[in-house]
Amino acid sequence: MRLLFVLFCLFGLITATVAQDDDDTPSPVPLVDEYGDDIINILLLGSDTFNPQNSGRTDVLLIVSVNRTANTVALLSLPRDLYVYIPGWHTYRINSAYGYGEQIQAGRGPDLLIETIRYNLGLEIDHYARVDFVGFKQLVDAVGGVEISVDCAIQDWRLLAPDLAPSAEENWTMFTLPVGVHHMNGDLALWYVRSRRTSSDFDRGRRQQDMLRALWWRVSDLGLAQQVPEIWGQLAEITDTDLTVEDMIGMLPIALQLDNTRLSAFRLEQNRHTRSSYTEKGESVQVPIHDEIAALLQDMMIPPTANQLISEFADVEIINATGIQDMGRVAADRLAWEGFNTSLATEIPPPQRYTTIYDYTGQRKGSRLDALQSVLRVSDEGVIRDPQADRAVDYRIVLGSSYYACTYNVMPPESDAD
Repeated sequence: MRLLFVLFCLFGLITATVAQDDDDTPSPVPLVDEYGDDIINILLLGSDTFNPQNSGRTDVLLIVSVNRTANTVALLSLPRDLYVYIPGWHTYRINSAYGYGEQIQAGRGPDLLIETIRYNLGLEIDHYARVDFVGFKQLVDAVGGVEISVDCAIQDWRLLAPDLAPSAEENWTMFTLPVGVHHMNGDLALWYVRSRRTSSDFDRGRRQQDMLRALWWRVSDLGLAQQVPEIWGQLAEITDTDLTVEDMIGMLPIALQLDNTRLSAFRLEQNRHTRSSYTEKGESVQVPIHDEIAALLQDMMIPPTANQLISEFADVEIINATGIQDMGRVAADRLAWEGFNTSLATEIPPPQRYTTIYDYTGQRKGSRLDALQSVLRVSDEGVIRDPQADRAVDYRIVLGSSYYACTYNVMPPESDAD
């Protein structure tokens, strides 16, 4: 009798726990208003595996939102540790939804991840494309590598050679990538988008957006965009996607017009869009703050007008007076994410200590000066106002040696002395 009583109590406890879990299942969030049917949301996935047969975890989750009316593209990175409800399962990291779907049924992974995003973020995903480590490196190497402006030095462990066994400790070395412009092959590019030893998952999402932009510029420079029908078969071999060649051809007109004024980046910010927490097992996760995320997504979906595209994107010329090669390019690529049309002056001035901004607009209300000062960390004393009606550019920046490119939450690399 005593044993039966214990079993009865255990059964009651289990059923009570299940009932409580069911009651705690969150309701789906409202869908984001996409302002018409002309927006296509494409989910790009990067899996942490070298084996095509292994679904792995989708540690890269990047949404490309194509607005066919405004001919604009917006990017949104999702942190892999976003703690969400996975429909039919339970609340866990978003990067596990794909693998769980594949466990249920082969080919179910994309559907479950898309359903998870809709349930927790209210965003409809129209298509997906997934690549693993091997495919990503092949993609970068196929275009001859990419150039990336690194504005925050990062440091992490890296294999001495790509073909060495990762299981052997002696095959690893501590590698530092300094600030500057770097040409990356597939191996270095993969290291760059995966590293988070001196940064975070949020910063990794930023670097993944940088990589996607660099890849696109490289494809554009090579004229490969117009060759989609010819090279589609090669792309399909290294990519798992539901996009068809007809889908890609349909988006070509937008792709061919794409420049910095039509490309914008959106990112979730820790302590604003998410809050840090721990699971019952002590795992670190990011809990979404739904109201803030909904506001961000709504901003992302609002199509800009033609007048906004003209007025918001100012022309900026950068003169590199830092005495450091390529620092002007680093600043230019950073400002491009803020919507500035940037160009580099060919003149090589004598080095100067502090950065100076020449404002030729004569405007204060509605100007982009505040954004320039914030990114470049220039005080009002560093601004020279010189209104010119017939100006060639809106702002001229003379970049000084005190310019500190890293404006993100990234720890400096350890020195050898440490």
